[in-house]
Amino acid sequence: MAAALCLHAVPAAAQAGLPGAESDHIVVTARGGEALVAAELELSPAEIDTYGAATIGDLVARIAPLTGRPDELPIILIDGKRVDGAAGINGFPPEALARLALLKPEAAARYGYPPGQRVVNLVLKPHFASWQGETAFGVATAGGRESGQAALGRFLIDGPARWNGRVELSGDAALRRDERPPADSNRGGDGRFYTLLPAIKGASANVALARPLGRFTGTLTLDAGWQEQRQLTGRAGDGLAETARTLEGRQRGRSIGASALLAGQVAGWQGSLILRYARSWTDSIIEARSDKGNIVPRRGRARSENLSAQLNFNRTIMTLPAGAATANLTLAANRNWSDSRRADDADAIVFRRDQQDVALALAVPLFAAGEHAMPVGDVSLDISAGANRPSGIAAQFRYDVGINWSPVPALQIRAMTGFAERAPTPDQIAGAPIEVVRQIYDFRSDRISDVLWITGGNPDLGGGCQRTYGLRMTIKPFGTAPITLASEYRRQVSHGGAAPFPAFTPVVEAAFPDRIRRDGMGRLVAIDARPIAIVADVDERLDTSLVAAIRSFGGREKPWQATLSVTHGWLLHSEVRTGAGLPVLERIDGDIGQSRHSLGVQLNLGRSGLGLTLDGNWQSGYRLRAIADAVGGEDYRFDALLLTNLRIHVEPARILSGHIPTWMQDLQISADVRNLFDGYRQERLGDGSRPAGYGRYDADPLGRSVRISLRKRF
Repeated sequence: MAAALCLHAVPAAAQAGLPGAESDHIVVTARGGEALVAAELELSPAEIDTYGAATIGDLVARIAPLTGRPDELPIILIDGKRVDGAAGINGFPPEALARLALLKPEAAARYGYPPGQRVVNLVLKPHFASWQGETAFGVATAGGRESGQAALGRFLIDGPARWNGRVELSGDAALRRDERPPADSNRGGDGRFYTLLPAIKGASANVALARPLGRFTGTLTLDAGWQEQRQLTGRAGDGLAETARTLEGRQRGRSIGASALLAGQVAGWQGSLILRYARSWTDSIIEARSDKGNIVPRRGRARSENLSAQLNFNRTIMTLPAGAATANLTLAANRNWSDSRRADDADAIVFRRDQQDVALALAVPLFAAGEHAMPVGDVSLDISAGANRPSGIAAQFRYDVGINWSPVPALQIRAMTGFAERAPTPDQIAGAPIEVVRQIYDFRSDRISDVLWITGGNPDLGGGCQRTYGLRMTIKPFGTAPITLASEYRRQVSHGGAAPFPAFTPVVEAAFPDRIRRDGMGRLVAIDARPIAIVADVDERLDTSLVAAIRSFGGREKPWQATLSVTHGWLLHSEVRTGAGLPVLERIDGDIGQSRHSLGVQLNLGRSGLGLTLDGNWQSGYRLRAIADAVGGEDYRFDALLLTNLRIHVEPARILSGHIPTWMQDLQISADVRNLFDGYRQERLGDGSRPAGYGRYDADPLGRSVRISLRKRF
């Protein structure tokens, strides 16, 4: 194209006598920050503005419904390049973005990630500078649970150089039992000394610096965090005496981290080196009353450290008639160390693992639209394979194959299959031991019980493998109009390995009698909710989404922007087998409480200085099979649940006319109402009656909450 322009455009300009006609140079420009794969949907600064997000990280979380998978966050690129979390960009104001692009599904494989994950490309403005302060206050409309947040940051972009720093403080007051109507008079105790939700306070700080280093770009990120939780679990001794000792449970976590990224061209390859270091400390204590009336503290602690290095290279390896074939090579090394001790363990659990990883991904265009020899449209193939070697474990292999076909521009079809051998993660084996008291509905006694909930690592877990199958179809029925309809079928079959402990139900108690502890009177006392080993796990689902964006309507000077997303999830089949000879646990057929259908709707509407987001999530009802000695021996039925959230933000300086005070410039005021209609999951017995021990605030102690936020850039 450049050669053709040189041959034709320059002589024409010379003949016309235009200024500069004698020049031999042609300048071809393109948008900066473009990714290797075309965008499926793009948000302009005006559309980003309608979400009213405080940070880029907040924005990415809010647009999750647009990906068709609201339950998982996408992979993030910065200016079309891999950063793998090392860019320190999450705290930046959304105003620093030139645009946000949701890439086509084949983008993950093109960048060397497992196929099927969604990818978002964040394109930064070439120049941006701002201080930003944030403050927020929230409260539950039923009373209690006040919360607050304050943050301050400085952000600067100057071409390839970037700098930012941010500190944040947050806190949530405890929600006490006496702040909610009692649902079960048998629970006893003074509600002032029991918490339904713990008090939480925390602080975090991060600093990131990016700048050119010769022909490379380097990024250094430092972060630190601290969080503490405190709950009340009753009183020791005479509960009526003012001097009686209040029992507590506390957890404290601290963490530090550092990452360095070096990226640039190396021998024709686009390469990046990422180094990471992270260390965390976790301590917990929970007090209990012994049979003799003494206070017995149960302690847990964990220390963990992680060091990793990753090399990634990407380049075009050949040019085919249908386009460029690319390769992505990833080399990684990882070292994990942890030391944890549970209160009732005589010895600490020390875990060490060194792991090396290698992966190669190829993206090969097979046919291109318009080829006379094979007019089948666009067809491309993605192939990736890899292996990792954890210390003490045999080498594990994986592969993924995907084919993309677009017979016409309005239709895209992607089919994929994959296989992976998996070892339990360090957290699954040696996670921090934590014991807290939770309010759990006991189906056997028809009452809410204060139960010791035990989490942490399980050193008895083993490895397994997983096979994945998927088929996705995306339709843009009106060509360039921003309307997209997508449907995706996914099936995962696992053999061996680990899984989270399932929700407590009658059937789960029967399947894990050694994990459930009751006292001599049959009262539920403790649940060991550490990860479990499985024999097999099958999950099969169909997800369908519709995204429609209407841009620039309702006025020329300050047009409105609107985006509507509708997602439907259909769990076709889901089961787990936890041991040889044990029965299969059906997640959606009475064994484990899980909805078969879910429906999510998000409407985002806004204009300059004003925006509204309304989102709702509906989950279908389900049935739980009763155990033989449950109250009445009847099945339990849980009604459908609808939760709706409303967010409104306004920037007064952009909607008011006349003189605007300086303090009002770049000020944003937001109101966020969670659970707008105060919905909760209701339970019924087989005859339609409501269990006496399961009330509104047993299902959801918090209820509706309101949060007011102020954000000021200066």
